[in-house]
Amino acid sequence: MGVERGVREMRVVFDGLTTLLQDSASLPACYQAALARLGFDASESRQMAKDLSLLESLRRSSGVLDRSELIREYLAERGFFPAAHEIASALSAFTDAWISTVEPTPGARGCLEGLKRMGASIGVLFIGVEGTGREASEVLRSTGLLGLIDTAVYAGREGWLNSLKRLIKTMLGGPPDFFVTGAVERALASEQVGVTPILLVGRECPVRVMRVSGFGELLSLLKKISSSR
Repeated sequence: MGVERGVREMRVVFDGLTTLLQDSASLPACYQAALARLGFDASESRQMAKDLSLLESLRRSSGVLDRSELIREYLAERGFFPAAHEIASALSAFTDAWISTVEPTPGARGCLEGLKRMGASIGVLFIGVEGTGREASEVLRSTGLLGLIDTAVYAGREGWLNSLKRLIKTMLGGPPDFFVTGAVERALASEQVGVTPILLVGRECPVRVMRVSGFGELLSLLKKISSSR
């Protein structure tokens, strides 16, 4: 995959992009919502939510995450054994809290359309897709863009590696662009999925986009890079 390609063939990968998807800082609040649904008060659930967030980060590095099992195992170690329907209710509360954090930022749609006109094949796999009953591929098709998966915050039951494999199979054309946020995840994607993340580059100098503050900055950077080719 050479880096000297025309703008109409530009493929974009961002490391740490948080403009459309909130980062994992939102996890503790979401876990607190889940614990509250299970009857824990705010004081006792605060540290538990932090623990669960840390455990999720560790589990996610393996490419597989099942929150129901994570919550069940964590509570069992502390002598709590909620029933299956209680766990399901807690996960519903988690999803409601999570979805509220991943709404597109103001003007995001227009900026995405601008990126597409520039030839960047960029899309977003929203957290909470499972909660809406919509398949990931359906969400992506509705945008008319290729897929972009943030493995740092993806919360699908099947795990992001399997989701990425399924996504590639269901989409026409080349594989989707995607980005990962850790060395372990990048290695897993390359070895097990066979797709290597592509860095956003300008001439010979790679530009790693870290925590872009907004689509305006991102769009400006893409225009600058494309105009220098």
